[in-house]
Amino acid sequence: MKKINYLLSIFTVFIITSCESDDTETNSESGNVVADFSFSNEDNLFSFTNLSEGATTYRWDFGDLSFYCDKENPTYRYVNIGGEIEVTLTAINDLGQEAAVTKIITAPEVLDVNIAIDGDFADWDSIEYLYQEPTAASMQKIKVWGKGDNINIYLEGNSTMQMELVNIFISTDGDSSSGFLSWQWPEGSGAELLFEGPLLSSSWGSFYQHTDPNGGWGWSALAGSGANLTSSGIVTVDNDTNAIEFSIPKTQFNSLGSSISFAFTELTIGWAAVGTFPNVTSTSKFVSYEVPKESTGLCE
Repeated sequence: MKKINYLLSIFTVFIITSCESDDTETNSESGNVVADFSFSNEDNLFSFTNLSEGATTYRWDFGDLSFYCDKENPTYRYVNIGGEIEVTLTAINDLGQEAAVTKIITAPEVLDVNIAIDGDFADWDSIEYLYQEPTAASMQKIKVWGKGDNINIYLEGNSTMQMELVNIFISTDGDSSSGFLSWQWPEGSGAELLFEGPLLSSSWGSFYQHTDPNGGWGWSALAGSGANLTSSGIVTVDNDTNAIEFSIPKTQFNSLGSSISFAFTELTIGWAAVGTFPNVTSTSKFVSYEVPKESTGLCE
């Protein structure tokens, strides 16, 4: 009878172990240590709650081959990988006994795009339009990509879009109540920076810093700053469509907040109005873009 019970016990352990391998969670136990955690996320930022028992130190492996983290309840942002990721928590007690648990999390897929300002717009194909006004006078569509060292912008319009002269109003702090408060975009403006000139590389154009504390038209030129704008110049896509791409280094914006906003006015070389983007209406506002958060290489 003892032999039969012994065999039944082995068979039962085998069944439990086999079933566990089909789960999204794997565990090990040692001594009085139990490893466990839960998690929540907002996009690619994950917050991990340590539920381990009997441990005094911890080792997290976030599954991206980056580094180990020894925080008890860390947060971590995935910037290099997305999809299903194995996260392992190892819990350790004062005697050096360890227990580990592995769970599968699902992070949003990470879009990785390398924008080259060369007049070939194929590298923008995977980026969605941030804003569109197909019936606008000249500029009609915009894409923005801000991962890395630059803010890259793609503008598309009809055949009247030439960008001989342009004013680009830029809000860098995410606050529409500070900076230049434009009557043209009454629902949200607040520009800290202005670029004025031809939208060309190495032109006479320049960036200006807003100076009027009351939100009026007051600007101070930033000497030599026009060299920081790199542009493809206007490219004819077809008979009805022109496009342009340009980039501005993030260092040009001094302190860049979590979002950056834009509005444009286009003029001819003789300073005659061509169009605005977004269109000027009683409810118009700057186009806002959420700047991707870069990895610090650390858990927090």
